[in-house]
Amino acid sequence: MSRSPHSIFNLPQDVIFDILSRLPTKSLIQFTSVCTSSPPLISHPSFTKLHLSSSAAAADDHHLLVYYESTDYINQFYSFRSPITFQESLKLQIAYKNLHGYLRIVGSNKGVICFFDTNYYSNVGMVILWNPSIKKLKKIDDPSYILDRVSHFVVGFGFVSRTCEFKIVVIVYYLDNSNTNSVSVYSLGTDSWKKKEDNIAPCYLMRGWSNNVFVNGFVNWLACKQEIRGVSHEIMAFDLEDEIFQVLELPKNIRPSYNQVHLASYGESSSLTFCAHYLELNGEKWDMWVMSDYGVVDSWRKVCVISQPMLSIPPLLMKNDNEVLIVTNDGRLMLFDVNKNEMFDLKTCGLPRMYRAINYTASLALLHG
Repeated sequence: MSRSPHSIFNLPQDVIFDILSRLPTKSLIQFTSVCTSSPPLISHPSFTKLHLSSSAAAADDHHLLVYYESTDYINQFYSFRSPITFQESLKLQIAYKNLHGYLRIVGSNKGVICFFDTNYYSNVGMVILWNPSIKKLKKIDDPSYILDRVSHFVVGFGFVSRTCEFKIVVIVYYLDNSNTNSVSVYSLGTDSWKKKEDNIAPCYLMRGWSNNVFVNGFVNWLACKQEIRGVSHEIMAFDLEDEIFQVLELPKNIRPSYNQVHLASYGESSSLTFCAHYLELNGEKWDMWVMSDYGVVDSWRKVCVISQPMLSIPPLLMKNDNEVLIVTNDGRLMLFDVNKNEMFDLKTCGLPRMYRAINYTASLALLHG
């Protein structure tokens, strides 16, 4: 069948790419399924790269992904929600059976969710990448290390905008010396690991899962100074583009009597949120700080205080200065309004400390390979 002279496919390829790149990812996927007789333009690697590098994703591509587990310890849920109302729009299922006991979310960027398949009691683990929009999953081969010396792993994930490249960083801490570690970086573009022989992690992260936040091209963890491990905290940041570490200071005016600290994301911006928990005579509270200018210590600002009884679970994320996504001690997901000092019930209940909330923007990543 001949094409109409007015068909989009008669336009120059760069014009077609520009038009298609403005469509929601869901529409692009549907387009490939109904236009089987047309050239696979959307499947072209150049288009996928253009779509990934676009800074203005369609509104329909933005979601909040909330992970939680049932209170009977049996089921795990991946819930897509509106980034505005936090109401659920879709439940997802991942076509992967964990090998080591527990599938933990490392992070999400540009349509790809990174998992680490591991458990609390052994030194084994496997990294998994998953794009739920195109139902594509990729298992990443482990970097080389000596298993019988390994104490535990710390994993980070993100996207390098300049090179349009997904990267994973794995820090391996060893049993024989807590100050000894090794760092390996995986690039999806080359599908290979590179050991950073001359660059070790400057801080210590405790055994067990370590929460991280990807901001401004850096993976950020709350860590301990090695010489006084477990007492003095700082933020250890890894630049995924230059593959080097930095150490960021906590707010200068923070009260040191906190008994919990936590990092969280701030909306979809390049700001970082620091949460400090205090036990006081009149109840529990969280002081919420935001680093408005990433990397600049003087840009930390205390934006609000969440003061509610029985609220010891770290906040999941800050939507803005006035709204915070939290979990109550009995496992209910709530949206806290700072101005009104009120909590809105999101009708979700799970194991209190197993929740995770991350921003997700749909894409065609992992379409090739």
